[in-house]
Amino acid sequence: MEWHWPKNLEELTRLLREEGALIHAGGTAIREERIKSAVHVIDMSCLPLNYVKKQDGVWHIGATAVLNDVIDVFEGAQVEHLLVKALKNTATTPLRNRITVGGSVFLSPLWSNLMGPLLALDAEVEVVGKLNGTHKYEDLLSKKAEFHGSAIREVKFSDKNIIHYFDRFARTTTDYSAFTVTIALAVEKDVVDDAKIIVTGCKKIYERLNQAEAKVIGKKLKELTPGDIFENVNVEFADKPAGSGAYLTEVSKVFLCRGLEALGCAR
Repeated sequence: MEWHWPKNLEELTRLLREEGALIHAGGTAIREERIKSAVHVIDMSCLPLNYVKKQDGVWHIGATAVLNDVIDVFEGAQVEHLLVKALKNTATTPLRNRITVGGSVFLSPLWSNLMGPLLALDAEVEVVGKLNGTHKYEDLLSKKAEFHGSAIREVKFSDKNIIHYFDRFARTTTDYSAFTVTIALAVEKDVVDDAKIIVTGCKKIYERLNQAEAKVIGKKLKELTPGDIFENVNVEFADKPAGSGAYLTEVSKVFLCRGLEALGCAR
């Protein structure tokens, strides 16, 4: 096994072409068997990718920024930001000081709580390696095999003026999420212009509830009736330690109604 510490993106791109290359950043997601099979370990720590900044109305988060970096910057700029709510419910403080954004986004495990918020924010990823350039985060989730041999450089999304709700269902505060619910509404003069409603952790990994979104758009906040909007919504789940699939389907509907009701009372 040979370790590498690339200093720039060109060197990183060259190393990604090597057979048996393994990317190391925070290291929290690397399994023992993957270490044993690695020929080249690429340590990202020397790359200039540890940043969280806003430029021209767009947030840019470098791949080696850790989760607590994101929390600290967004709390200073916008205390109630969607990502702050999600990431404060992710892992523990020591782990958030190790877990990197790049790894969390590329692997997108449910416990990171990032999937729903990033989908709601229409996030994009800048990648280098086999695939170069900008791609929708949604494409990364649905076409993961195409991104093999690539590494995330940064995540970016517009600083949208939205009201939002995020919650997760878990047995304890430190337990993995059984599912998460994210609702993001763009509102103009108390009328909903745009809506994103996303459930993660289901059989399809995530579901965007397009029919429910259509029912919300064009209505005033005070006119939102969660029971009617989610009446025919039945997100399917596999059985989990937190409960059976049928139980989680019912609980997710409760969370959706609770979230939309909270946003309806937001103004």
